[in-house]
Amino acid sequence: MLIAGHETTATGLAWAFERLLRLPEALERLPDHEPYLDAVVKEVLRVRPVVYEAARLLDAPLRLGEYEIPAGWYAGPYIPLVHRDPDVFDAPEEFRPERFLDGRQSRAWMPFGGGRRFCVGAQLALLEMRVIIREVLHRLELAAPDQAPEARRLKNVTLAPAKLTRVIARARTPARTA
Repeated sequence: MLIAGHETTATGLAWAFERLLRLPEALERLPDHEPYLDAVVKEVLRVRPVVYEAARLLDAPLRLGEYEIPAGWYAGPYIPLVHRDPDVFDAPEEFRPERFLDGRQSRAWMPFGGGRRFCVGAQLALLEMRVIIREVLHRLELAAPDQAPEARRLKNVTLAPAKLTRVIARARTPARTA
């Protein structure tokens, strides 16, 4: 369980830096704007979910439109598709952390699954992501070696950045006092 939690959180962080380094307007508002930082983390997990499904073993038949999936089969939502539903998320292809600033959150936001099997480590993962992003941005100046968005690749059970989010990192120089 610990390895799964670290792998997924690390992948979420890779996506966070991949997105932020290509969207300077979002990066400029960080790291000291705590509500915006929380919104950025949630939006990263919406546009670049780390896991692609939350499969469940059906103990009863499931009717989906004209189809019926029998009991004993696995069924699960394809999370990247759910997160791009324009009926739920306005302009779903755009990276807009502001959509999470009003405190409301759609049940369709499901990077940690949902229902009774919601990931027990979700709150820890969100906290880790906020703390690490804040601390990295306080200590380092980051740049992307290539401004093109990274493609996804399947790595074990996660959707990871194809190039693993390569960055150019330089130590921030301390501000001088007069």
